[in-house]
Amino acid sequence: MRHLSATGESLSESGAYVGVRIIELASGISGPYATRFLADQGADVIKVEDRLGDPYRKNPGFHALNRNKRSVVVTNKEPLIRSGDVVVVDDIAEVDFVRSIAPGAIIISMPIWGSVPTSRGVWGSGEHVSATTGIAWNQVSWTEGPVQVVLPLSQYGAGMLGALAIAAGLYAREVHGSAPHYEVSEIAGSGAMQIGDFWLPGTPKERDGASPLGPAGRAPAYRPFQAADEEWLFVACGTRRFFEAMLRAIGRMDLLGSPDLPNPPWGLIEPEPLALITPVLEEAFREKDRASWIEVLRTHDVPCQPIQSREEFVTSELAASNKVMDSIEHPELGVLGMPSQPLHLEECPSAPMRRAPEIGENTEAVLKEKHEPGTGAGQGGPPLKGTRAIDLASFIAGPVITRHLAMLGSDVIKVESPDADPFRDFSPHFNGWNQGKRGIALDLKRVEDKEFFYKLVEAADVVVENFRPGVAERLGCSTQELRAARDDLVLVKSPGYGADVSRADQPAFDPLLQALGGMMVAQGGDGEPVFLTVPVHDAATPIIAAFGTVTALYHRSICGKAQTVHTSLAQTTAAAQVAEFVSYEGREKPAIGGFDYKGPEQAQRYLEENGEWVWSDHEGKSVVERNGFACSPLAIANDLVCQHQDSPGWGPIHQVGQLIRGAGSHPERAPYLNEHEAELHLEFD
Repeated sequence: MRHLSATGESLSESGAYVGVRIIELASGISGPYATRFLADQGADVIKVEDRLGDPYRKNPGFHALNRNKRSVVVTNKEPLIRSGDVVVVDDIAEVDFVRSIAPGAIIISMPIWGSVPTSRGVWGSGEHVSATTGIAWNQVSWTEGPVQVVLPLSQYGAGMLGALAIAAGLYAREVHGSAPHYEVSEIAGSGAMQIGDFWLPGTPKERDGASPLGPAGRAPAYRPFQAADEEWLFVACGTRRFFEAMLRAIGRMDLLGSPDLPNPPWGLIEPEPLALITPVLEEAFREKDRASWIEVLRTHDVPCQPIQSREEFVTSELAASNKVMDSIEHPELGVLGMPSQPLHLEECPSAPMRRAPEIGENTEAVLKEKHEPGTGAGQGGPPLKGTRAIDLASFIAGPVITRHLAMLGSDVIKVESPDADPFRDFSPHFNGWNQGKRGIALDLKRVEDKEFFYKLVEAADVVVENFRPGVAERLGCSTQELRAARDDLVLVKSPGYGADVSRADQPAFDPLLQALGGMMVAQGGDGEPVFLTVPVHDAATPIIAAFGTVTALYHRSICGKAQTVHTSLAQTTAAAQVAEFVSYEGREKPAIGGFDYKGPEQAQRYLEENGEWVWSDHEGKSVVERNGFACSPLAIANDLVCQHQDSPGWGPIHQVGQLIRGAGSHPERAPYLNEHEAELHLEFD
């Protein structure tokens, strides 16, 4: 079914969700951002407003979050609610009312504080959520105390997670016949952006927000450096191999193997080796200008990128090759630029961009239309139950894609080389990035292992990889080879730099995209660039990719077509700054931070009162959480934290759990290396 306008013309011919009507009763950032993902994929999103409109209309970001939608102003919402395939609400209290009117609809509630009553009531700013869920305290700084992160990370995270919830609900209705209600709070959005957060029982809960390196982070070889020309670059040596390559590049191989520098690079976080190596590296990088260092480092395959502004990113080849930005002609603002859809589905091109509607602009047309929604019944079980995904990814962003699929009920099999995922030893974070999976070690260069791998593929629905270009072909798991094994396979490819072939051989990690995309410059303001502790790209890209994966599965369930989903850290850098990248002549500049930034003004900032830090603004005050998301009382009360009695290498652990309430139980712990070899051979041989 295609939606028809009052003139009988299809609203959109493009996208996986053509024929789906979404009634948006939400306002602000999170709910509208969630529905925008589906509007870009052809869904008819009807934004229901009062005569004053969404309060977020005064923010430039409104244009990006509400494009491709229609707006109505009505006194009686019931007929519209009844016509919706999906209904999105802000307040959990609205769910029963909506269900009574639309028993077969998918309902997504997106309350700020979740469904657990709090002293804050219903409302609160994104800064209150950051304060109470660990984002502010975890941001490293020179001085002990919280830092206001100028990006609304919990709200953007909830928006992306909400899009995934809507897609999962539509898939559940199509395949299982259910009509679920899922809850995605801004607390959950904060958890999604801190996906690896943990607490080990028996260790201190309170964290030290200060660092000897200040806003440069905690690791001496994974941080910004200033070059001789006073320009900044980020060097990301997160493995021993990269650390050795850096020493070779700067001519300090004499340091390799020093007993004073044990277990590099992460062993150098300890006070004594940190104090020894830091001045050595800082002095080395001051010997040449930035361009020279980047050339030298890349020659040695050392992960590095220049730290630049958003304006520099927009005009870069990286942005152009990934089609990160788009623009339309606005009748009042002129040329209106904004981030494009941050993923590409080969069989479902995004809908042509239309400007955000004026208040009630489409009321008359919408009320003339009739839409018969699909129907389902009951909550149902995990939406992806019955699907299987093969995880060939490593490091962070790739594995988290399948972690989210497992969270939604998919049987995920993590395939590692016998040498293991390089980040397996990267502290307990690894366990959070790989929850809910079964694990097997296979050497795809061995005939026997490759034969068994293809037995897994034949029984799979999804394969996820984040290889650099050419690696899949060398390993014998190219698109053509995988599709020969199963022709309706959904493939997910998430290389760091996406379609930019000039960077194909360059390693990509979250802080390198923070550097390229302007995040570090924006948080630093007029001072030094600031390395965001929240791994924005490693957290947001997997949510976007999981949305694309579920969308591809939904599309396959309707038409039977295979599809490849393309995402990248490069595309995410604009999606995670979606309002900040909106541009038109005369727009006010986005917020910037500064040195150990506490807030823009006295009435809106972090304050220390009687030895306790609070966020204070017109909404009131919130006490700062010092112990991280995994220990946040709000996160625990909303059942967003799970407890594993065992974990690979770390014993009992508390971690981020199920983030979409109603979509299933908490995911199981991460697998040990090759833990399920016997089980999987018994099942598939």
